[in-house]
Amino acid sequence: MWKSDSTGAGTVVVAEFPPLSGSWGSPLSSLTPVGRQLFFTLEDDAHGRELWVSDGTGGGTRLVADLTPGPGNSALEPLVAVGGRLFFFRTVGADTGQPGRAELWTSDGTATGTVRVRDFGPGTSARSDRVIARGGTLFFILALSDGTYELWKSDGSGAGTLRLRSFESTPLGSAPESLRVAGRFVYFIADEPAHGNELWRTDGTVAGTELVEDFTPGPAGSFPRLLDVARGRLFFTVRDPGGSVERLFSVRVGGCGHCEPTLVTSLPNPFAGRLEVSSFITAFATTGDKLFFSQAFFYTGPAPIRHQLWVTDGTESGTTLLHQGLSLSDEFTTELLAVDGLLLFPANFPANPGGFVNTEPWVSDGTVRGTRLLQELNPGPLSSMPYAFTRVNDRVFFIAGHGDQTYALWVVYLRYQRPCPDESLITGASLTYTMPPRGVRPP
Repeated sequence: MWKSDSTGAGTVVVAEFPPLSGSWGSPLSSLTPVGRQLFFTLEDDAHGRELWVSDGTGGGTRLVADLTPGPGNSALEPLVAVGGRLFFFRTVGADTGQPGRAELWTSDGTATGTVRVRDFGPGTSARSDRVIARGGTLFFILALSDGTYELWKSDGSGAGTLRLRSFESTPLGSAPESLRVAGRFVYFIADEPAHGNELWRTDGTVAGTELVEDFTPGPAGSFPRLLDVARGRLFFTVRDPGGSVERLFSVRVGGCGHCEPTLVTSLPNPFAGRLEVSSFITAFATTGDKLFFSQAFFYTGPAPIRHQLWVTDGTESGTTLLHQGLSLSDEFTTELLAVDGLLLFPANFPANPGGFVNTEPWVSDGTVRGTRLLQELNPGPLSSMPYAFTRVNDRVFFIAGHGDQTYALWVVYLRYQRPCPDESLITGASLTYTMPPRGVRPP
């Protein structure tokens, strides 16, 4: 395990763990910060896979508790920061061939402070993409062995762990998903026999768990895609009944009772009439007053045939296509990171007359003119393929290819510095880049 403050001297090993025998998986995973602690799961020969914690020092990196004593593994996921505590799920018995049993736990980083909140019984499971924290409350979806799903909430106590609603199974078997916090509500997508796949929300009460709107009346479903909140509105897309056009909607998240969704615009489909081509919103990020999102079109293979970046301010005239050169790879995912009114993202551009297409870091201020290459990190025909953009205070760290296809740690400084200090160089990288103030272009 490493840490970095964006200087060579400050990029150091926190802890080194012994090799793991007979395993092909990643021994360390699920890094989850909670306050000044970092929780993670680690597998070693003595304890199996268990919960660990680190304060950023070698001496402060330790096993929290061996929940399955000895070398046996504990199935611990997902890990979620809720308020100042860690919530996590433990699945018991899944390796025996029998239906597993989900348990909800909390931890403060000590063995005595790691306690089980509730046992949900045989045939239950939780997934990492179906949990979300709102304040000090965790909302989550449980899957049951009979094919039904349940929406729950928990404040970390047994009495405060409550079921809000059950959803019957449908022919497609789609579980409730895409939980988003927006104002005092948690929005999510659910599939149930009467309405199909539609938009729901909950205020944390049984009575306040309700369908927002049946966009395609009846059991057919409109398959919404939840995006993010900007300008006090939650944005989402809905497919038209024919499936060829995605319509962008928004709904106010405060100041009204049952807020009605409104249509922003219909996103143009350059492949209209070709039913074999489908489109999906693949990523999104918000600066607070603008929502950026990427839209990819797929034909028969796993890779998109077109991939483009959009921005919206919630109006039809303010919904603009910014760039069409996002990743066309089925292995490299386009990430969007909003920082200080700008967007950082990887994108393609023609690198040379030979027709090579490079993937490098780009930046956008939400205008076509202000959407540009940030820096060509790997000049020539090879891409740097930047990924894992992570903001830490006034810096953004990321991983990118360098030279002969090795990878290095890079940093972007968000505050204007001139000249860039020598000590800002990152170990293994030949360049750091200082982002100029908004409206100032680099030479």
